[in-house]
Amino acid sequence: MAPKRPDVRTALGTMLGNLSTTAQEAPDVRFISPRELRPLPDQPRRSFNPEAMEELVRSVRDQGILTPLLVRPAGGSFEIVAGERRWRAATAAGLDQVPVVVRDLTEAEARRVALVENVQREDLNPVDRVDATAHLVAEVLGLSMDVLPARLSALRRQPEAAEVQKLEQLFAGLGGSWTSFYSNLLPVLRYPPDVLEAIRGGLEYTKGALIAREAQVERRTHLLELARKGASLSELRAARTKSPDHDGGEDRNRRIIRALSSKKVLSSISEAKRKRAERLLAELDELLSSS
Repeated sequence: MAPKRPDVRTALGTMLGNLSTTAQEAPDVRFISPRELRPLPDQPRRSFNPEAMEELVRSVRDQGILTPLLVRPAGGSFEIVAGERRWRAATAAGLDQVPVVVRDLTEAEARRVALVENVQREDLNPVDRVDATAHLVAEVLGLSMDVLPARLSALRRQPEAAEVQKLEQLFAGLGGSWTSFYSNLLPVLRYPPDVLEAIRGGLEYTKGALIAREAQVERRTHLLELARKGASLSELRAARTKSPDHDGGEDRNRRIIRALSSKKVLSSISEAKRKRAERLLAELDELLSSS
């Protein structure tokens, strides 16, 4: 049997402070109207599977909210630190009250708890999981998200003991390694919006990674449609390779233009090849002129 992965809260306890203040462990449950609640700003979880939400709404309608939400005071209402899905389901089910546990958490503490709660969820889609993990890494290193990729790249080239130790401690709880996360998962956040939306909607990560390399929007839309119809990874790869508009074609065109503009390249080829290139250019000019 594979060893059990360490609990993320345990692994991060000394790094991010006390993260054990969960609703399940707190005895002082109270009931308030869903209208008094609002999502935490910059909530790590950005999308909710419609089918799973419908199932949760049915469950809430039949059984109510079984696990209290963790909230914090915010002005005249409360912000949801953990339990936004349950709150949405309760609202859709028409519940008048939901169980909550109120904790006086700072903005930073609330953000950390929300990140840890979300990154541990089994039903979190790959994009939101990578996004939540990246925010957690940034939190641990005390960085903003916009400088995180550059800092991780620098740490790979020239490790600094203190920061590397923090990263290793973090990923001891998350699983995997920080170097693998940087190389293989963090780039997901730079995918085109249509691919990110498709992955959030259930598209396999490996297929999304392939389609994301397609620069042409029309071609990407076509590949996404093929994927939705059940095309395999090899079929998607073949469809992209057959396309005259895929990245390889653009690269070839740019390469040819650069070569034709370079006196050094033209002078380095044989007379026979130069004459053949001139014939091909003449044919191309004729084809384009007659179109």
